[in-house]
Order: sequence, then structure tokens, then C-alpha cells
Amino acid sequence: MELTEKNYKEDFCAKKISVIIPMYNAEKYIKKTLNSIIEQSYQNWEIIIIENGSEDKSSDIIREYEKKYPEIRMIKGPGKGPGPARNKGLKLAKGDYIVFVDADDYLPDTEIFRKYISIAEPTGADIVVSNYVRLWEDKILPASKHEAFALCSPSSEEFRFRGFFSIGTLSYVWCKFYRSEFLKKQQISFSENSYAEDKLFNMQCYICDAKFAFLEDVGYVYRKNDASVSWQYRSDSTENWFKIAYELKGWIEKKQKEPEKYASLIRYLIFFASFFDAKMEYMQHKNSLRAVRKTLKKYGTNPVGKRVFHELADRKRHLYINQRMWEIMIRTFSFGMKQQWYILLAVGIKMLITQRVDERLSDTGVRE
Repeated sequence: MELTEKNYKEDFCAKKISVIIPMYNAEKYIKKTLNSIIEQSYQNWEIIIIENGSEDKSSDIIREYEKKYPEIRMIKGPGKGPGPARNKGLKLAKGDYIVFVDADDYLPDTEIFRKYISIAEPTGADIVVSNYVRLWEDKILPASKHEAFALCSPSSEEFRFRGFFSIGTLSYVWCKFYRSEFLKKQQISFSENSYAEDKLFNMQCYICDAKFAFLEDVGYVYRKNDASVSWQYRSDSTENWFKIAYELKGWIEKKQKEPEKYASLIRYLIFFASFFDAKMEYMQHKNSLRAVRKTLKKYGTNPVGKRVFHELADRKRHLYINQRMWEIMIRTFSFGMKQQWYILLAVGIKMLITQRVDERLSDTGVRE
């Protein structure tokens, strides 16, 4: 459908966009974040800022914006991380569409909302996914593009593997445009987990048969901030990942979906989590192989982890991911976990980190 200025104004401008921003100590970045939204050519929006206990001047900055823009409001958050804060924003949102923006990120140009609307309305998509770029030490760097999975069938294992894991764009709530009606109908909200709650949120959307559409343009600038929760060491990370796996299993049962069809989400979740946690332990404990071994053993002896690695190591079980390199890595690592070769795997992980292979495989890329 050709989007003319006339039908754009008549049909689309009635649709309200709610922008939800959890905020904690963001005084360095929040002005740029807000200005990138305020300057959008599409002007039917509201901004809900959930103030999560900031100790800097973030709140003072927002109060100045509230005086100028009645569409902006700041509310006190629960102080329990971004998930519960976003839930509070969802309850207050009045928009037909929901956009999540982190307080240190921003939109790259003034036409993003207009582009989202022009795809969401004609297609009836529940979620529009854009590409994104990374901002690292004042340099804009490319990230993996969604075209690597956008053309796959949404019901395929390849779509799930690439979308949520090897490419990973579907794991984040930013660079997305959600239909509010879909989230309400399916009763989708964020987990109380303080880590990876966005991955679980989007997997729940996927399990509820969300209709996806894709915007080829860059719709989001993600600031790689080492102070953010995503990059912080957490001693309880392993327990948190297994909690997510249990919640995901419960969601599949609640929605009465075929367990085997979605079991690959849990398998790959545990596989990638075990590697990520091992890497974080290695870095936190000054290149300690013993720390890596201890973490791998946690995954290998957990009943869910043990079953996952046995299944992934089983060559009779075909991996429908169409990526030979990843298949070799998954099979080899899982076989090692099955055999409890933890110290050997720890040495392998050390080599990957030393050669920065882990960064090249990451959806957010090498830090340079």
C-alpha cells in the first residue's frame, strides 16, 4: 500500500504511541533520549518515565521536561529493576502501540515512529522489529541485522535460533513496536527477574503466536554501557537462568502449546546461558579456570541442564538451524557437558575469549 501524506494523516495519526522508559541514574543521557522522541515527526505520543530510585539529577531534569511537555509524566517506580518498572508503565499506558526505550539509548532519526506505524497498520503486525546499531565510546558500530532470520518461517526452529540466540534481535524489548491490544489480550507482562526479563517477555510473545513484521531501517541506538545490568557480574546468574527456563516451561503449559515445538527455546537458552556465565566467571575471577569449571558443573548437574545437554549431544536429534558452525559448537560443547569434561571445556572457553571469538559471535559485536 502506498503511504500518501493524506491517508497517513487520516488513518494513522489517530493511533497513540506510549513510550515507556525505566530510569535509574541517567542524568548523562536522558536529555538525548527524550529529545529523540520529542523531535519525532509523528506527534501522537506519550512518554511514561518510571523513576527507579535515582541518586543523581535525573529526576530534576525530567521535572523540567514535564513543565514544557504535558505528554511527559514521571512516576515513582518499584525500585526492583527494569521489569517491574516496565510493568508499571504498561498499566498506565494509553497508547495503541508500546515502545520501550532505555534511559541511556535514543532513536536515530525523526521518522522512526512514522516508519513503524506505516508497517504496523497495513500488516496488522503485533510486533514490528527494526535493526539497531551500537554506540561504543562515541563510535557508532554495526550490529547483526534481522534479515538473517526475518525471511525464515516464524514457526521454524531456525527462526527461533537466529532470532533469539545467534543473532538475538528478538531477545530485546528495544527496537520493537508492540501492539498494545495483543499484550493485553495475552496477559503478557515482565517477570520479577532482575536479569534477562526482556528475553522471557519476547519469548512469551512468540509462544502466543505474535505476528511479526520487519523494518529494514535502523530504529534504535543502543549504548553499550558497562554499568548496566546486562554487563554486570552476578553471582546468582545461573539460578536466574534456570528460573527463566522454568517460567518459560510454565508459560508453554499455561497457553496449552505443543511442548516439543517450543522445547528448543529452553535448550538453546540453557546452552547460551552456560557459555555466557562461564565467560563472566572467567573475567570476574581473573582468568580462573577453576571458576569456569565450577560454573559449568552447576549447569551440568542441574536436572534441567543435564537433560538439555544430553538432548543437544544426541546426534539422532536433528538441529534445524541451518548453520553448520553453530551446530558443531553446540554438539561438541554439549557432548563435553554430558561427559562432565568441565576443565577441558574451560580451557576451550579461555581460548575463545583470548582470541575474541566470543565477541565476533555475539549479536552486539566486537568492542572496537
